[in-house]
Amino acid sequence: MKTPWTIGVQSYSFRNFDLQGAIECLRKTGLEHMEFCGVHVPEDTSAPEFGSAMELIASSGVKMQSYGVVGFWEDFDRNRSLFALAKTMEVPILTADPKPLPEVIDNIDSLIAEYGVAIAIHNHGKPSPYCLVADTLKVLEGRHPLFGACLDTGYVITEGEEPHEAIRALGPRLHSMHLKDYERTTGKETIVGEGSMDLVAVVRALKDVQFDGPIIIEYEEEPENPVPGVCKGYENLLHAIEAVQA
Repeated sequence: MKTPWTIGVQSYSFRNFDLQGAIECLRKTGLEHMEFCGVHVPEDTSAPEFGSAMELIASSGVKMQSYGVVGFWEDFDRNRSLFALAKTMEVPILTADPKPLPEVIDNIDSLIAEYGVAIAIHNHGKPSPYCLVADTLKVLEGRHPLFGACLDTGYVITEGEEPHEAIRALGPRLHSMHLKDYERTTGKETIVGEGSMDLVAVVRALKDVQFDGPIIIEYEEEPENPVPGVCKGYENLLHAIEAVQA
């Protein structure tokens, strides 16, 4: 079915496979997009592995809209190199976990204006400074419109919030999604759509805030055989989209 969003997979889901194996896993899901992380594509564009990785990705036909998660620190030259990385990879979004220091956030804000690359802050669980949606919104207040969030719905659940409410709170600051699910009572990760996340409510919220970024499925369980879990999560997402569109 045709969906209103780009849907892909985080390559960390395939972390027990090399790059070729990760691409083969993606093919088995029927999806075309991957958000690569450092496990499969190095951040250093001068590394020999980077060039060979990009050649393999190009020849495979895999599409990319984002890369990460990357860190931003007080090393401003390194921060700049990450924006250059995004330009080289031709991805419009870097998923990020920046150090929440004013000088670091100011540096990122200026680099966004210079490069036109969106930065999406990824929320993690405690002790991350971005545990709650309010934490991310506070950092983003008054910042460049391309400075936004990559909402990891799994960590939203483990921190006691609701993913669909977080989506509405972020609104136009929501640039991308890591779609993950957890069972709140046990704290265990589940296949997307089989835990505590109300997937229909998530889809409805995305539609209401006019979200136009990528939805990246992430499934960290069963690392030796993640494809069935990713496929089932994708199927559950399509059912939720169909229910909202009906």
